[in-house]
Amino acid sequence: MANWFPVGTNRQDGWRLDIVSLLAVIGESSMEEHSQALTSSWTCMLPRIIPAPQALLKSARPSRMPQTSAAVVGVHNGTLFPTLNYFPNIIHPIEDFSSYSFKVYEIKHKNQNPDPPNTKSVEDGSKELSGSTSIDFGKIEDGPAALPRRRSTFRRLTQTLTGSPDKKKPRVPAQWFSPLNVLSVGSCLLTIGLLVWAALIKDGTACCALGTISLASSIVGYASWWSPVLSLRNFSSKVPAGDVVVRTREGAFILVRCNEEVARELYTGTEECRYYVGIQMYRVLVGLGTFLLMVSVVLLGNCNFTMQAAIGVSYIVLNGAFWIASLIPKGRFWDLSNYVWTDITPSDARNAHEKQGDTLEGKPSFTRTMWYAIRETKKTGWVKRMGAAPATPKWEEWLKLAELNASRGNRKWNAVEKREEIVGESDSIPQAKAAAHRDTAEEHAPAFEVPLDTTR
Repeated sequence: MANWFPVGTNRQDGWRLDIVSLLAVIGESSMEEHSQALTSSWTCMLPRIIPAPQALLKSARPSRMPQTSAAVVGVHNGTLFPTLNYFPNIIHPIEDFSSYSFKVYEIKHKNQNPDPPNTKSVEDGSKELSGSTSIDFGKIEDGPAALPRRRSTFRRLTQTLTGSPDKKKPRVPAQWFSPLNVLSVGSCLLTIGLLVWAALIKDGTACCALGTISLASSIVGYASWWSPVLSLRNFSSKVPAGDVVVRTREGAFILVRCNEEVARELYTGTEECRYYVGIQMYRVLVGLGTFLLMVSVVLLGNCNFTMQAAIGVSYIVLNGAFWIASLIPKGRFWDLSNYVWTDITPSDARNAHEKQGDTLEGKPSFTRTMWYAIRETKKTGWVKRMGAAPATPKWEEWLKLAELNASRGNRKWNAVEKREEIVGESDSIPQAKAAAHRDTAEEHAPAFEVPLDTTR
């Protein structure tokens, strides 16, 4: 049995860890998931070892945040979008909604005034910025007395490290103590400890390997450093409310009550990725990072046994930590404190996805959930715009009745039974006409068959 396993570390037939260089590039799937959130903070530039750094070596950078397939339509303005943006899907994750469920949310800016700013009148020639956004644009005053405020050095440094390249647009920064930021700082401290250990045991190859791979991560992190920028209204004209309805593929409806500024930032606008490095410089830095990564992989395979074991264990721990981070809700990664949202779903619509009786109205259905949404919006134009109901005369009749009862406040209208009465009739009439036509044809059919002329 003694000859079945390696013995010792310095013998030719002993334990060897040359495969430790492979551990440095394992875990690409986990890093691919975290790549955008990881590079949105200045901590991505810290020199450190990270699992699968090649996940950041991309030929092209994404121009916007990931999107989710869902129908998003404005209740009052009728704008339609086939996808849901990234940040509203963090506020109300649609994957958590059951089939035929219904929710109503109210989303405001943190410092929003009680009166909507887009409904204020402009009097005496004074002008006000439309929308009380969470970004401090400063007051616009007339005359030479309007002087910029003095800001502390710490505040200027904070805005430099966490600010957006476009200072005029609102943004959603990464949280200071997000799991990825903690991992970045922790891996940097771990790398420093490994360097000190390598220096103490006089392993120059390990020092060079850790130095090159740390430098590569800093260069690639700086090349990929970006900030999410939201859309902003540029005009102060009066506009309707920005309420939107989201419909999932599973038949769930989400009504969001908000003003046009919030709707533009979260739902109808584009979440852009503004990078701090141009595309040409990005390609140069990525090429340099790729070269350093290849050199570090070669050096890792030539370290002594002690450092190979230490570095291998470090990569295993970091891979597990990033995998655990993927299980944490996305809201822990992004600072959404500029927005305040509240669940204001009416009590008689909270259990839209559950059975409430043995009748047609008591069973969960797409029609019942859609009626709940119509009942709250008191409009059906968004239903047609979204394509939630078939474009037939019978469904048009049902939608008119639904809008009429919703506007009158008749919350106990039997929407499902009325749909069966109106729309179900449209299915039976063509069948009845076809049966009557067949009976008439058989009644007047000749008693003999006309032979076919096969000479033609």
